[in-house]
Amino acid sequence: MPQGTTPASHRGRAPDLSGQPLLDVRGVTIQYKTQAHLVTATYRVSFKVLQGDRFVVVGPSGCGKSTLLKAVGGYLAPTEGEIRLKGEVVTKPGPDRIMVFQEFDQLLPWMTVLENVMFPLKTTGTLKGKAAVERAMHYIEKVKLTEFANSYPHMLSGGMKQRVAIARGMAMEPDILLMDEPFAALDALTRTRMQDELLALWDEIRFTVLFVTHSIPEAIKLGSRILLLSPHPGQVKAEINSVPRGQENSNEAAALGREIHDMLFADQIEGAPNVANAIAGH
Repeated sequence: MPQGTTPASHRGRAPDLSGQPLLDVRGVTIQYKTQAHLVTATYRVSFKVLQGDRFVVVGPSGCGKSTLLKAVGGYLAPTEGEIRLKGEVVTKPGPDRIMVFQEFDQLLPWMTVLENVMFPLKTTGTLKGKAAVERAMHYIEKVKLTEFANSYPHMLSGGMKQRVAIARGMAMEPDILLMDEPFAALDALTRTRMQDELLALWDEIRFTVLFVTHSIPEAIKLGSRILLLSPHPGQVKAEINSVPRGQENSNEAAALGREIHDMLFADQIEGAPNVANAIAGH
């Protein structure tokens, strides 16, 4: 069991933990320098993501959850620890990990919806020509945007742009989809609809997703498993199972939300302010 992790609660159906993990994050500390300080974003974070998991990392702003996601994507190197995907150490970005961000401007404005979804397929050499078009249209259909395939991003709403970004990521058929608060900038009604659509897509395809959010209700609704990170610097407070699907508005979900809030904010992990010194002496 990772350092600082409490036993998983027995809520809902937990994934089969006997299988080999798809993603294995082992004791990952991430530091970066500013002009005046050495900042520790995460401290010795460990967790495993299994095939087909909806694994959600939740924590307050500034706890390093987005930084951790970028490290899984291969954009940042851990100061300490390692990240393995299918047994291989992650050292750089790759098409086996596709990121979806919260910004609406992640689409290329001079390309249509179809061209945006095809773009990574073509640039990575994954598919070309008719095969790329067919794959892209398949996932555009999955996110219910077929009639907008020839539209440009400026013609779409915020929610539609995020659906295009999800289709673009899914079209690569990555081992794991990395989602960095993709619905945070949406209005409440659109956000709820996008959450429902993501779950419906998961029901159909059973892809693996690592999802970052600071919203406890979103974590409970979307996650099959939830990792709690403490306030800065991010350390593992607990890893728990969410409530069964469709029960995100139940009394059990409300109780779980209160439990998560208390675990995140009731106290600081002892010794966290001095982690830089601990790493230096490690």
